[in-house]
Amino acid sequence: MDISQELLQKKILIVDDAASMRTLTKAILREAGFTHVFDAPGGEEALLMMRKVKINIVVCDWNMPGMSGLDLYKTVKDDAKLETPPWIMLTSSSEGDKVKEAIMAGITSYIVKPFKPDNLVKQVVAKLS
Repeated sequence: MDISQELLQKKILIVDDAASMRTLTKAILREAGFTHVFDAPGGEEALLMMRKVKINIVVCDWNMPGMSGLDLYKTVKDDAKLETPPWIMLTSSSEGDKVKEAIMAGITSYIVKPFKPDNLVKQVVAKLS
């Protein structure tokens, strides 16, 4: 996949409580050529990061202890000081109710784990374009 240099410079934040999933997702995006890939193990850490760095897109796990991915999205959306970037929700759950809940909240991309690396890259590029 040919990705413009401009897109490859965008800042991506991966939020997942599983270190192995964060590592894998970062590796996939770096392999595609993205150079600014940050990660956080949970919602609180993600909020701290987003207050320091202007993030262009968030790839977030749904099920995390403390603050779910949906709760994090709503918190960012409700914070006047933060711009809400495009959001891709990663989850092992494909329950229709959860998908509807995410869409109602404003999340338009949803990837069910396990996912194909090229599907993740395509979604990230589509959201950033």
